[in-house]
Amino acid sequence: MMQKLQEAFAFDIHVRRDVDDKFPADGVRVVATDIREGVVYESNGVKVTAFLVDHGPVTPAFGYRIAFRGHSLAISGDTKPSENLVKFASGVDLLIHEVARWKQDPVLTGPPDEPLPNSRTTRRQAKAIAEHHTDGAEAGRVFDRVKPKLAVFSHYNVDPQATLALVRQSYSGPVEFGEDLMTIEIGSQVSVRRFTATNR
Repeated sequence: MMQKLQEAFAFDIHVRRDVDDKFPADGVRVVATDIREGVVYESNGVKVTAFLVDHGPVTPAFGYRIAFRGHSLAISGDTKPSENLVKFASGVDLLIHEVARWKQDPVLTGPPDEPLPNSRTTRRQAKAIAEHHTDGAEAGRVFDRVKPKLAVFSHYNVDPQATLALVRQSYSGPVEFGEDLMTIEIGSQVSVRRFTATNR
């Protein structure tokens, strides 16, 4: 993938390296490492562990646990509910987890090849996509087992209020919906600060 990206950007690289900016060749050298489940990075007290998650037909798919000075966070990546995620994320300070369409969404009922309202995606396609993601009800059950100090949703295109109602069926802990430039500080407590223009 990285080789093909460099091929796609070959002209831009040439201009920046050889014509305009005269950037050194090492500045565009890509060092990519294929990973497997296990520790993928460890330096200066930071430890990153990759773990396999279940993203249906997309394999392999990874989540990550990051630990530093007695604190930790886990990132689910794209996944449907995953026992391996529960195992690796258990007890983290922060769990950043994807969330997708509720699998029981009434809009998914009807002729499978009919497009969803205001969409070119058919019900069949929407159901297939939903099957390899985690919905709010499933996420609530995951959170209840992992017991993070804070759960934050990422990669979402759902109604937050409706999704939170699904989560609350089984999980009463703190849940946030991630936003661009949101800051999350992990210490003895986990705090969230949303970006505003005055934060600059």
